Amino acid sequence: MNFYRDWHTPRVLTLDLDDTLYDNGPVIDYAEDYIKTRIGVEYLEGNRLSDEVYSSVRQEMLSVCPELEYDVSMLRYFIFKEVLLRAGKSSDDSGAIAEALMHDFIKVRSRINVPRETLDVLYRLKQRYPLIGLTNGNSSPKLARYEDCFDEVILAAVNMPSKPNPAMFLHAAMYAGVDISEVCHIGDNENTDVLGAIKAGAMCVRQTQYHCDNSELRILPHVCINNIAELTDLLL
Repeated sequence: MNFYRDWHTPRVLTLDLDDTLYDNGPVIDYAEDYIKTRIGVEYLEGNRLSDEVYSSVRQEMLSVCPELEYDVSMLRYFIFKEVLLRAGKSSDDSGAIAEALMHDFIKVRSRINVPRETLDVLYRLKQRYPLIGLTNGNSSPKLARYEDCFDEVILAAVNMPSKPNPAMFLHAAMYAGVDISEVCHIGDNENTDVLGAIKAGAMCVRQTQYHCDNSELRILPHVCINNIAELTDLLL
């Protein structure tokens, strides 16, 4: 555990989900492959939707509607719909199929295994602090069966810009009825979690258990930890 900024005990905790509470890499990789293969088999004459086509359509959607960057579910829906339109489906059919595909995608990408140790830490923290989830992604704590760890979960959307925009942090503080300086955010990503929390005026703990390390910090959090279990020493 390393300290980089002045630290005081917070009143509210916000937590990132993906790659902070669990290893998101294998789950999202499988979900991406599943949905692209399914689209290919069912709607593209058996040819898997390629990563290149997906990326190209994604850029086109963002060029037309940049605010979709804040809502990954809505963006993915419009990508699916556009791919289906190009495959010859009508607008109505494309919309209905894209909606069904999104429903299945979220189910598959929410097959998350939150480690028992992490759940134990969350339940202990919840006895002392309000816990609010903040995510740029679209995994569902309800489908993953750990929603009872949180008092609230805030998802990025067109009207709730994704981290590092301060909006979600400020909304969490307002929800909890505290000043933003009394909020501590826990997350893994330097460019979204750390930068967003610092910009908003909250404290930040960077958790590096999955896919990142502290060797080259560019944006200093208040504290860095290497394992979620260290939160009990810091906060309890």
